[in-house]
Amino acid sequence: MEFMSALGSQEDAYRPSLFELVAQEKLRELLQPAVQYLLAIYAQRYPRYLIRVVNNHEEFYAALMFFVERHYLKEWGASFAENFYGLKRVAAALGNKKSVKLPSSNAQSTPSLTKSEINKSLFMLVALPYIKCKLDLYYQKVSGGASSSLLGINEREERETEELNDPDTRPMRKLVIRFIRVFRKLYPIVNALYHGSNLAYNIAYLFGKTRFYTPWLHLIGIEVKRMSMADYRSYYDKTQASQQTATSSLFNSPLRAASGIFSKVIEFLKVLLPMSIFFFKFLEWWYSSEFARGGNTGSLGDEESANVIPPPEKIKPDPRGTKLPTTPNTCPICLSSPINNPTALPSGYVFCYTCAFRYVEDHGRCPVTWIKVSRGAEDLTKIYADGNV
Repeated sequence: MEFMSALGSQEDAYRPSLFELVAQEKLRELLQPAVQYLLAIYAQRYPRYLIRVVNNHEEFYAALMFFVERHYLKEWGASFAENFYGLKRVAAALGNKKSVKLPSSNAQSTPSLTKSEINKSLFMLVALPYIKCKLDLYYQKVSGGASSSLLGINEREERETEELNDPDTRPMRKLVIRFIRVFRKLYPIVNALYHGSNLAYNIAYLFGKTRFYTPWLHLIGIEVKRMSMADYRSYYDKTQASQQTATSSLFNSPLRAASGIFSKVIEFLKVLLPMSIFFFKFLEWWYSSEFARGGNTGSLGDEESANVIPPPEKIKPDPRGTKLPTTPNTCPICLSSPINNPTALPSGYVFCYTCAFRYVEDHGRCPVTWIKVSRGAEDLTKIYADGNV
């Protein structure tokens, strides 16, 4: 294992192993669900202030990471996750076959990234994952989710067929349906090529066949290296100089002082964001454990289990309401499967939180049973187990 962890790094001590690069990629992937989970928790307490942020989480997260990644690329020459693992981005000499070695600790630090290289890195770090996330969500929406893959039932596709056969359907709507069907067939191939190219570059990098562990870094001509002592020394010298300048010009240049405070806050994210990941994983474990359920119910005796109160009678759907989907764990409003952030109304039916909140705010009733919801969003109840009631 020690040999494998350093495979391909004998010639260049500053060439990171694939395991370091994969670790920082995993850290980056965990940031978004952790931030989304924290926002969802506080949105249930303050829905009028945070519901728009939760509904547009992908845009909010992309904007947040734009400022974070831009700061780390300018200050450290690396992304947030790369800097967390002591890595740095350097411009690759595309004309040479061999990788450019980083200087020793006694030499000068590697040159900072140019503005063009920072912009290219920002596109690959922020824009590309955002586009990929939106495409994944759209495919999940039009494909019917996991229930369609397992059971072969896609209610949305059945409704599209009905609309295509309906002579009253507008031509533009028919064109949209045909586009959705083409996208539904082609996107799995594009997704496989996306992940397959990353895997191919990972394997090639592992055995020293390429300097780039992803095709995107190869495309923009940037490779990742370990930071040297000269890099750390250069950064801290620059930080001390900027602190002295900020202290002397605190009253003369408030804008520069505010910029320095903002930089300090972003640097603190190096501690705050990993803590949020730990908090997210801890809560994920807690709600799936027996502790959250109050103990093991399987230890009840025969007499106690015989005295268990039966569940209340299920309220029947109203003919005027939304039609219930035939597949389990599917939101009746948006037909998303599985239900995103399951939330129950007083009627007992479960929906996506954003769908239930919008419908209750607009109509003041359950969309399935048409039972009135008097207190609005306060009547929404979080469900911590999958499946409809």
